[in-house]
Amino acid sequence: MKLNFIGRNQQLESIRSALRSGSTGPIVVAGESGTGRSALVERALACPEAAAYLVIRFRAADTAADIASRVASAEGRGSLLLVVDDAHLSDHASLLALRDLGRRGVGTVLATTLSGASARRPDPTDCLRFEPDTRSLSLPSFTVEEVAALLDEMAGGHVRLATSAALHSASGGNAARLHDFLVVRGLGERLTRAANGWELQTVTEWNPVQGPLPSMRHLVDATWEAWSVLAFDRAYELCKVAAWCGFGQLVAAPLAHLLLLRGRVRDSMRFLDSLPEGFVETTPHLALARAINLACGMDRPDAAGEFLAGAALLGGGRPRPVYLAYRAWLMALTGQSPEGLDAMDGEDRETTLFVHAAKAMTVLHSRPVEAIFHLRRALALVTGGMGAGPPWLSPHLTACLIDALLLAGRTGEATLLAAGFHGGEPASGWDVAVALSMVSSAADAA
Repeated sequence: MKLNFIGRNQQLESIRSALRSGSTGPIVVAGESGTGRSALVERALACPEAAAYLVIRFRAADTAADIASRVASAEGRGSLLLVVDDAHLSDHASLLALRDLGRRGVGTVLATTLSGASARRPDPTDCLRFEPDTRSLSLPSFTVEEVAALLDEMAGGHVRLATSAALHSASGGNAARLHDFLVVRGLGERLTRAANGWELQTVTEWNPVQGPLPSMRHLVDATWEAWSVLAFDRAYELCKVAAWCGFGQLVAAPLAHLLLLRGRVRDSMRFLDSLPEGFVETTPHLALARAINLACGMDRPDAAGEFLAGAALLGGGRPRPVYLAYRAWLMALTGQSPEGLDAMDGEDRETTLFVHAAKAMTVLHSRPVEAIFHLRRALALVTGGMGAGPPWLSPHLTACLIDALLLAGRTGEATLLAAGFHGGEPASGWDVAVALSMVSSAADAA
């Protein structure tokens, strides 16, 4: 499988126009590494306009003497097109020799060079940029729409926007990174037809790393960024990309929670079970995911409580309070009455957050005014970019606060808070509140 040529029509037409005109002005194609400069040149050389030229390719290592010798042997055989790829690696003397040939009308120079932070300074191709009739072309990164067009053609049908957006953010729109993901790592073969279009196949087990590790930091950062801003569809597809590439362990918490939010409890548990021994128990948000799966997805609240109590004791010494706070919150959600909440209050930000959430759930239906206080305290802790709690917790608490305000007869406040939230504005969290309705159902049924 190979990627099709997309998104460079304007630049390609500019080269073809220059070749049609017979201008000997240099053509300089600049772009960051991996943006497809070489692919554009090859595409241009395959066009009918290039057939009118005798193409002479030079390497970046060729000297001025090499250039003079090869051009001399070709003179008199028609119009010459002198092509040097990666011209930023050439020496200045070689590029000056090509410039002088163009000035004398001997041939048209087509050169590619590197731009961006890693570009060489001074760039040897600078001597070409200010020549008469120069055409300087810049290759930007692919847009989301261009990545979508490429994936649609590869899949032979519509690919979901979340999948296209995920691969765009994972690669930064860089053609070389896209090629690495889709072809080298085989993600193009992982596309599967779903109800709303093609998407990446679901991952339910952690896979070991496959191959070298280029650009993986960019992928992992993109995944966590999407997760933190509640872009859950894109985050889920990014998790799949990371997991299929062998980096599921680095995005394990988002993937486990996202499977849970989609009601795929067994898949979430299977993924957690596939992680290295002890990894789940010692990673708070993974332990929380397992406990929610047990308590709410599998209707085993006692097993969830035992798991968290055991995880709190790992490492010896004093129990880790955040695990006990998770346990108290789940007990409250499932209709039980947790104890010792006041003793945990103030331990750390996340522990305090879940203590207030547990207190709110305990009194939500019996004393809604008291629940409102605790929910507002919890929301003050979870919002503002402080990083406490998984991202879905804020919309879940907001939905509970709306319920508490209604139960307390404070309809105006509830309506004001619900404006936009129930309307499903981007990142409003309403979808999260709906996804977590199973938690509320478990509490109500108890």
